[in-house]
Amino acid sequence: MAYRSHILVVEDDPLVSEVVLDALEDLYDTSCAETAAAALEHLRAGGIDAMLLDCTLPGGLDPHLVPMADEAGVTVILMSGHPDMMERVPGSGRPFILKPFSLTSLLTTVQQAVLASPSRVPTR
Repeated sequence: MAYRSHILVVEDDPLVSEVVLDALEDLYDTSCAETAAAALEHLRAGGIDAMLLDCTLPGGLDPHLVPMADEAGVTVILMSGHPDMMERVPGSGRPFILKPFSLTSLLTTVQQAVLASPSRVPTR
């Protein structure tokens, strides 16, 4: 059986998360978190290959979230309608999706990030 990468979608807007999850579900295993605290719990549980992270979550981004993902080898894909918010996230050169986005750009960005993910397990 081929390995399916696991994408964690961190998004507080139910409509956006539903669209993103629907677009990804045929290609990837997915989980959703509405807050940074919930995302931290998913990361602690392990098995995440990439995290699609809304940069404007209510309550802000936990300062440990992105570093924890980096330490775990989870590729962080930033997502926001405000480019200046993405600049505030630690690290540089991260893949990003500017809202509003097309499904094609979403799928392309996620696919490229997953292929480059250090946590990706080769297909057997």
